[in-house]
Amino acid sequence: MEPQLLESLLIKVGGKFKLVSLYQKRMRELVRGLPPLVQTETNDIWDVAAKEIQDGKVDLILGEEAEKLRKEQAVREAEEAALLEASKKPPEEKKKD
Repeated sequence: MEPQLLESLLIKVGGKFKLVSLYQKRMRELVRGLPPLVQTETNDIWDVAAKEIQDGKVDLILGEEAEKLRKEQAVREAEEAALLEASKKPPEEKKKD
């Protein structure tokens, strides 16, 4: 990473720990398949995450607010998984439910 970009990101998020944590969380989301929030010339998740942080598209949320958002995300993912599973059932099994 270019030193100027690194310095800019450190100032934007408020320090090394927050920057590393934000990178880790956002890159994990991108790996899980969440769509990028910015247009980039590359599909490299490191570069995508850097651009998102630089553009202020993502932020690090900690504490109770983060826990609430994690629970809401888990519920959404469980609902999506249930819908996907239901759509895979053969038509005769769907009628029994």
